[in-house]
Parts: sequence; C-alpha cells; structure tokens
Amino acid sequence: MSLKIHRRSIKLFKSKPVPYDVLEKCVNAARLAPSGRNRQLLEYMIIDEELLLPKVFDNVGIGGDPSTEQMPKAYILSLINTDLEKELQARRIVTIYGDGMAVENMILVALEQGIGSCPIMNFKEKELKQMLNIPGRYEITLVLALGYPDEHPVVEVSHGSIQNWRDKNGVHHIPKRKLEDIRHRNKFP
Repeated sequence: MSLKIHRRSIKLFKSKPVPYDVLEKCVNAARLAPSGRNRQLLEYMIIDEELLLPKVFDNVGIGGDPSTEQMPKAYILSLINTDLEKELQARRIVTIYGDGMAVENMILVALEQGIGSCPIMNFKEKELKQMLNIPGRYEITLVLALGYPDEHPVVEVSHGSIQNWRDKNGVHHIPKRKLEDIRHRNKFP
C-alpha cells in the first residue's frame, strides 16, 4: 500500500534533527504546487535553529503532549505575501486552496524522506511574526511541524465519533469514516 495512504499527523518526534536539504526539498515541492492562475503568492520560512524551536513550539497548538525531547525538530511556515496578493488582485479563497496543495506537497516529500509532519492552523501569529522578524506584509496561513516520528498512529473505522484518542499505551487512534460513507458516483440516488 502507498505511503501516502499511511500518512498520519505526527505529534511526537524523535530527538534527531531534520537535515536542512530535506526541508529545502519540501519548500521546493511547495513552490511547484498548483497556484490559482499561477499567481504564486506563497512564500515559506524554514525554522530549524535549535534555540528557536522551543519558542516556536510555545506559540503553536500541536497537541499530543510531547515531552521536551519529543517536540518538533523543524517548522516550515507558509506565508501569503499580501502585497503581491493586492497587486495581482488575487482572491483569498484561491490563495488558501493553493496553500493547501502546496502544504500537502511538503508533507508528502517529507514522508518520502522518513520525516513525519503535523499541519497546524492553531498558532499565535502576532507572537510568531514578532519573534521571527516577519514583515507586516506577510500573513502566516499554516505552520508545518516536522521531525522523525516517535509514534505510529493507528487508523480505525469510525463508529459515530471522529474524536482522536490515545490508549493506555500512548498509541494515537484516529477514527476515519468508511470509504462507502463518503464516496458518491455520478449522482446521488
């Protein structure tokens, strides 16, 4: 079965740095993702400096309750250059869809390199921008946490609840709706 089918958000990471060249490959994959009318309004910031990582962690909501050693070993921030957005009269919804495709490209490239990831949309933008000297013309749309996985989440069939949970052994369980419950073909009956 394809790695992409087994991809899960990782919230617990090993204490091993992510090589910069892998992070750069991720950003390159994002750069090559589809972009509405090829506007290319997105830019990316790689954060892998050991002293910055805990500060970024304190400003994102990753969950999973990692120990200090299990925190992400790198982050990639997805940024909208709002000056370009205005200049090119781009629609925000198109930019956000493009961002999703670009981030998924990064996630899959990381996965091919054995790197786990967790896309985070719960973050303190003002604090991150100040800490990282991000100019006012940029908006952070998403923070991608990265590192070598220190957990192996289990996918299971949802029986009404889609709430993630951890068992007594710390295994992360992720209920998913059944394919036949979400797949439709040609038209509804």
